[in-house]
Amino acid sequence: MSLPMLKKILPILIVFFFATGILLISLYQVTSFVRPSLAASSLKFYVSPPPQATSSSQATPSPEPKINYYLPYPGILPDNPFYKIKMLRDQIWLLLTSDPAKKAELLLLFADKRIGAGEVLIRGNKVSLGISTLIKGEKYFERAMAEVNKAKKKGVKVENVSAKLKSAPLKYEEVLTNLKESVSPEGRPALEDLLKLIRNLQEKASTL
Repeated sequence: MSLPMLKKILPILIVFFFATGILLISLYQVTSFVRPSLAASSLKFYVSPPPQATSSSQATPSPEPKINYYLPYPGILPDNPFYKIKMLRDQIWLLLTSDPAKKAELLLLFADKRIGAGEVLIRGNKVSLGISTLIKGEKYFERAMAEVNKAKKKGVKVENVSAKLKSAPLKYEEVLTNLKESVSPEGRPALEDLLKLIRNLQEKASTL
């Protein structure tokens, strides 16, 4: 192997082994529960009417989708003790993705999964944690748009991911609107605020 090639590969190997070490340490230290954020824990409201006792890892059947955009299966939810490992994996994945167009695709995937996870949590009567998860999805979507703009400045083709970014917030709005009808009056203001953010993101995404 030539010296120039070795110089290119060495930083990647260092990051990989460092990330693997962090992953193994986190797996060893993971506890039997996940504590929601202080912001989420301050929300005290419930789904109305109260659902039958179900596992939060199983989604309650939702209304038939109207927007031709489908959210991926969210996988492990934030109330799972191994969710921290999933988050660490996501950060490592982002760290190893340098191309802005591919990073935008990845960030959109993370946004979609958190919107889906938030829906499952709220329908599973874990509204506080669900709202927190929805907010994180919105933040990932904003980052995805920023990466698309960065890619466009570099002359990278982004038509595919741009089209997805224009459709995704329409789906998010549909999900949040349906959820708003399910929660108690005390919980609706939080979802209404999120809906305003999503509609603002729709306007920004339309210019991509």
